[in-house]
Amino acid sequence: MSDGAMAASPIQYLLHPLGFGVRVMQWGGEGPAVLFVHGLGSHAEIWAPVASALAAQGRRCFAIDLPGHGLSQKGGGFSYTAAGHSELFAALLAELGEERIDVVGSSLGGLFAAAFATRTPELVRTLTLIGSVGLQPLAPERRRWTSEYLAKMDRDSVATRLRNGVFDPAAISDSFVEEAWRMNNSRGAAESFAAIGRYYAEGINDDMQVERLAALDGRVPLLLVWGKQDVTVAYQGAVEALPRLARATLLALDDTRHIPHVERPEVVGTAIALHLDGGDVGILRGPGVEVTAQQ
Repeated sequence: MSDGAMAASPIQYLLHPLGFGVRVMQWGGEGPAVLFVHGLGSHAEIWAPVASALAAQGRRCFAIDLPGHGLSQKGGGFSYTAAGHSELFAALLAELGEERIDVVGSSLGGLFAAAFATRTPELVRTLTLIGSVGLQPLAPERRRWTSEYLAKMDRDSVATRLRNGVFDPAAISDSFVEEAWRMNNSRGAAESFAAIGRYYAEGINDDMQVERLAALDGRVPLLLVWGKQDVTVAYQGAVEALPRLARATLLALDDTRHIPHVERPEVVGTAIALHLDGGDVGILRGPGVEVTAQQ
């Protein structure tokens, strides 16, 4: 994420869904509400380029720090599972005064966003999953690797993981690395990451979402956004899941890895806007941009 990428400054505040402190960043004061959910080891600022652009089009965009991340509460007292996050999101909507919301989730946050949609579809207008965990079971080696790296939060390790998530490492600024490193080493963070590591090791494959999304039978329109060169969550998993999902569209981007909302914010923001409005994401087809729709 380059410095100065954010077009407009958000407001920030703390809410306490389920009694757990959650930082909220908000762009825009009017219009339909959109909830942005980041991935493992990240925080709400990762959404700034896309959220600020959507807010400029008349939406209220809420990006949160997940429990154990960013400036949200860390440590015990929370279930760091798909079920725990689904309950948190429902309580968050109640605190925000929203009856329904569009939800955008990335990586592990995509798994939690999908679980929220499949558990409480009456609360979710549309769902967008970006490089999302949860479409295919994770191999034991991958679960073990993730569980182990969550104990490695030194600055170099944080920088390496962030920059491995993009095709061009320059997309991640030194200041974003510094911020993530400090947040991920604040009081209680190690306890939170240990709990997430146990979830990866023991329970995450019980929360795969393709069958549950398919069971919605298109009630929640779905947009999948993937970098074709994603080395974290393979693009092939999205390709294989798409035929099973009604009212789903897959946007695939060349020369892009795991966080296309940072690497390609313009096309990702435009795709999400079209998706939220019920438009045809297919108009974005062009060099390096592939769109496949499943009716």
